[in-house]
Amino acid sequence: MDTVRIAVVGAGVMGLSTALCISKLVPQCSITVISDKFSPDTTSDVAPGILIPHAYPETPIHKQKQWFRETFDHLFAIANSAEAGEAGVHLISGWQIFQNIPTEEAPFWADVVLGFRKMTEVELKKFPQHVFGQAFTTLKCEGSAYLPWLEKSSPGDSHAQLGLKTSDPDSQALFKNVN
Repeated sequence: MDTVRIAVVGAGVMGLSTALCISKLVPQCSITVISDKFSPDTTSDVAPGILIPHAYPETPIHKQKQWFRETFDHLFAIANSAEAGEAGVHLISGWQIFQNIPTEEAPFWADVVLGFRKMTEVELKKFPQHVFGQAFTTLKCEGSAYLPWLEKSSPGDSHAQLGLKTSDPDSQALFKNVN
């Protein structure tokens, strides 16, 4: 049987995470990551991600919660591992404050994050323009550390390709192996 060949477009957090997930689900595949930029030159390298979901009306809440829980559990395991520092995945506590009381005071993900609670009046006094807030602990992912960690975590038969744009509008993108 021929090796399954898969291409993933993008070498930021989403692209590399997708490639890693596919490599675990289809262990004998060959994965090519295609991107015009790789670490340290991606948007993900300069944008730390704080794990806080937003509701998407077209997607059932139970699915959103499932995806958030899976993501939280995955990153929480990394944060509690010996690789946390190298991966750049850490717990972070904070507040989410509102100028108006939200429709749902406890969002669908309240029981997934750690220590979710309504802010106290004393805490809210620090933010006089706001009338409601939530306190909780979630996860932070530093892209500048996480991307190299993801690349290191990918299986040996994966490789990356760099998409080069040409000035000729009739030509297709050229690809050059970079690994």
